[in-house]
Amino acid sequence: MKNKKWMLLLIIAFPPILWVTLESGTINSKKLPIYGEKKLKENGDTLYQTVSDTFIIGGKTQDISKKDFPFYAIMFIKNNYQNDGYRILGLLEYLKYKKEKIENVPFYLITENNSNFQLADSLKVIFKQSDVKILTVEKNDFQKINYTYFMKKPIYVDYSFFVLIDQNRNIRGYYDGRYVSEFKRLIDEYKHLVLKEAKKQLTKENEIERK
Repeated sequence: MKNKKWMLLLIIAFPPILWVTLESGTINSKKLPIYGEKKLKENGDTLYQTVSDTFIIGGKTQDISKKDFPFYAIMFIKNNYQNDGYRILGLLEYLKYKKEKIENVPFYLITENNSNFQLADSLKVIFKQSDVKILTVEKNDFQKINYTYFMKKPIYVDYSFFVLIDQNRNIRGYYDGRYVSEFKRLIDEYKHLVLKEAKKQLTKENEIERK
């Protein structure tokens, strides 16, 4: 009986706690812009650019599932820095020492398909022991998709930055993977978007129940 009472209290308390976490936390949804090209719809709403999450790998199409991965972080590894962990030092730091903090965050590293391409052995070992997904695509597709993630990017953003994508496939943030502080910001903002979506779903479910 006591357990049932505690469960009831948690169910009642969860939505307010979630709301307080979102509104009083260091990250507020208003501080997370949507990047990319913007167009005005006929009704006055803003239509934001979406990215392609479909890749051609070995002649086959592979999608990043919206159902399984509504939010994800992605980075494009060009051939000229293939053997160097410099661009992803933040990710490597978390994989080595704080792996539990990123276990539920989907990371995609996109590489170019090139006969000379060889990911450094030291990086292979680290990634093999992680859930980081590495996709290798044809060079033309690589450049085309890479561009869609950085259209209308801020001037300070390099094409090798991590990109945070939301459930609508809008761009929500750019992060310099060389720095642990930037990578921490990525993780914090990813978690915030997940909490915000959970709040939205709870609100919708409560409205349906009241009807």
